Parts: sequence; structure tokens; C-alpha cells
Amino acid sequence: MDEEVQPVELESGVYKNHYTIVVQSLLSQLITIGIVTIVGLFSGNGMDFRSTWLMVMFVISAVSVFITIRIWMKTTYTFGPTEITVARDTMFKNTVSIQYSRLASVNVKKTLINHIFGTTMLLFNVNSSVNSASAEATLTLPDAEADRLREMVSARIFQKEMVVEDEKNEETLVKVSNVDVILHGFFGQPTSSSLIGLASLTYSIVTMFIGEGVSVVGLLIFGISSIVPWIRTILRYYNYRIYRVGDTITVESGLINKYRSSFNIKKINSVRIREPLLARLLGKSLLEAEVVGLADTEGLPLLCPLKDKDIVDDLAGKLVPEFVFESSHRTQPKESFIPTISNRIFWSMAFMIAGGVLFLYICANYPMENWKDLDRYVIIVMEAILVVMIPLLFIIHGYLAHNNREFEMGGETFMLITGGYDRQKEYIRYDKTQICRVSSGIIQRRYGVGRCSVRLMSSKGATEITSGIFPIDELEHVGAEVMDRIRDGRYDYRRYQ
Repeated sequence: MDEEVQPVELESGVYKNHYTIVVQSLLSQLITIGIVTIVGLFSGNGMDFRSTWLMVMFVISAVSVFITIRIWMKTTYTFGPTEITVARDTMFKNTVSIQYSRLASVNVKKTLINHIFGTTMLLFNVNSSVNSASAEATLTLPDAEADRLREMVSARIFQKEMVVEDEKNEETLVKVSNVDVILHGFFGQPTSSSLIGLASLTYSIVTMFIGEGVSVVGLLIFGISSIVPWIRTILRYYNYRIYRVGDTITVESGLINKYRSSFNIKKINSVRIREPLLARLLGKSLLEAEVVGLADTEGLPLLCPLKDKDIVDDLAGKLVPEFVFESSHRTQPKESFIPTISNRIFWSMAFMIAGGVLFLYICANYPMENWKDLDRYVIIVMEAILVVMIPLLFIIHGYLAHNNREFEMGGETFMLITGGYDRQKEYIRYDKTQICRVSSGIIQRRYGVGRCSVRLMSSKGATEITSGIFPIDELEHVGAEVMDRIRDGRYDYRRYQ
């Protein structure tokens, strides 16, 4: 086996993907073609159709195999002194050059096929919001060769020597058990997803008890909104560990597919402590970071799964001390209460009126004596949701939002706490702020307050973060600080290259 997984090296610094990518690609393609073939055979009538269908599927399979193998054979990766060059010479010639200085990280991914063949997939991620959800280049090599190449490229990215074996011996900064990861998968979801899943499950159970049978649609929505994200999160973050060496943070996790991401502290644009409602009730929170160019199916690096709030706060102070600072916990002033709650009152009244109009319409067109048991239950629940539950949730959200939101400025970062039911604390670098806009609505202007909207690059592309409602002159200090740092030289783009 060792002889079979030797790297294919054409010349000094030039590589080809290991043949396992052909196996992995063809496996997924042929499974898809096989399913389409079976569906076609069962849906068609007559031997002529089936023979033709089999011939078409055979041709498609042959073409797919040919194209996949040709792409593998005609794609090379050259690692020069200053850049990576990816050359493809298939139907069309294409050459892509990636400078080491533009790379955010070299991520590692090991799928089940990688484990079987003893290979590792390297993902080269550019520090850009373009194609942020996928790597600009991927290269699969035998484990030992992939580790050696990752050390070389990482040294050029982070301007220091990095040894993979030494990294593996680093002690994690926070102890995360697999039980924590399971709880994170369930309680770490946004409250909106949890409510959709819970409502769908409740509907399925109610229809079963009133004799209408289990709602397949309700169970399907529950599975998509709750169960699937839960399982995916558990598989992604199982065996979690995180450590920092100098200015480089490394995150490792994965149950079946193994992931390892390393990035420099200077590539982080903001740090977020997030507390979904269910997690808050348990006294827990989680830590995330916005790292531009870090390709990840989850969209951004998770610096700590769901843990006790004190543990997460302590980890943030040790892991990213450049971002966090001591807060005076100044929430929205009393002048902000009316502007905050008035918006919720408006939407509450809108839903109550809609519920009343809908009930009158149903009664006028569908007499009550014709209602079935299921119809009666559905109408009662629907009206209760529109007239009582949603308005009540709006009012409670406004009250919580007024008491939760905070705004404070530090030396290198400023802090925004937003949210009503779900609460998140965001530490944002002044130097990474692209646009800072302060606005004030009709009601807000009467009380001298407004909102601050901050735009910056994130793991998923451009994003906008909006503050709570605070005095306008205080919010304007953020934009003024950004411009002052540019004028007096405190902002230096070379610090973040």
C-alpha cells in the first residue's frame, strides 16, 4: 500500500492529484447515473425504450469516466517561490496563479476515501469574499507528502516555520467533550430554525391524535429544519480541539471527515459570542470568528462549540485578546424604548387585524356546521397564532431587545450586542470596517437616537451588522474613529497581509 500512495511529482515543485480523486469523483457520478438509469427503466415501456435508455446511460457513463480521467491527467500544481500555479490543459487551456500572500490558510480535509487510501486533501483559500464558500484550489496527496507541502506553504503564508507533527501535540485551549458537541448541534441552532422544527413536529403529532394520520410533510420539514442540521453539525465538530501558536489559530474536528483549519489572527475581521435562546436558558454560549477566505461548509470558523458562558468568555480572552475588552454593560437608554417597542406594536396590530379579517372571511364563506374536526382544530390554532401568539412574541422581543442591546468602543475594536431572543456579542475591528452608516427614522429622530449599520467582509461574503438604538452622536464616533485611524497612520494595510 505504501508504494501505491507515493506522490506523483513531475519535477521540483510540480504535483498532480493522487488518483483517489478520480475514484471519489467517479463513485459519486456513477451512483447518480445508476439511480437515473433505474428510474428510467421502470418508468419506460417496451424493450426498445429500455435498450435505448441503457445505451444512452452507458454513453454518458463512458464520457463521464473519460472527462474525469483526462482532467486528472492534465491538471498540474506548481509551487513556485511566490505563488501557486494551477494549469489545466483539457478541452481548453486554463492557468490560475495564486500568490502566497493572498492565501488565508491551507485547510485539511480527510474524507472516508482519503482514510482508506492514506491521502489528505489540501484546500487553498484566498483571503477574499469571492467564492468564499469554496476553495480556489484543492490538491490531494499521500498523508506524509501533504503534511510536508502544507508546512512549506503555511510557512510562506504565516512567515514562520510550521511543523505539522508539533501542532498535533499542542494542547487544546478548551476541553470540548463529544457530549458538548451533541448539545451544540441541538441547542446551538438559531431559535427560528428550532421554532419551525418544533411547530412541524407538533402539527404531525396533533394530526395523529385526532385520527388524521401522521403528517408526512410536517415530519419532512422537522427533519430538514432540525434533524439534518443537528446530525451535520455533530459529524462536523466531533473530536473538537483548538489551539494557538503565536499568531496562528488552528481548529481540528470531524467524526468521519476530518478537518483542520489554520489562520492568522490578523485575518480575523470580527469575533462573535452567540447565545441562542435555548442555550441562554442553559447558561451556555458559543464562540465564532469571521475569517475571510476560509472555505467551510458552515460558512465561518467555530472557535468554541456550546459551553458554559464563563468558559467561553475565558477562552475568548485567551484565544483572541486582540478583540475582546472589558465592557461597562451600557444598554440602550430610556429614550430608545418607544422607538424600539413601537415597531413591534405596529406589526402586532397588523397580525391581529389579519387574523380577524381571515376569521370573518372563513365564517362568511364556510358555515361552522360544515367544519370537520380537523378544520376546527386548524382554524383555532391558526387564529390563536395570528391574534395572540405572534403579537405577544413581537412585544416580548421588543422588551428583550431593549434590555439586551449594548454598544461600546474599545482601543482596536468596538462591540455591538444585538438580538432579542437570540443574543450575540460582536467585536469588530475598526480597520476592517468598510462602511459605517448612522441612520435615524421618524420616531427615532424625535428622541435623538438612531442605528449604526456596519458593512465588512465576512466568511460568506459582504455582510452588514446593525446596532441597537443609541444616541446619534455616540454612534457617529465609530465612523470618526475609522477615518482618524486612516489619517493618523494607525491603520496600515500591511499589518493584515
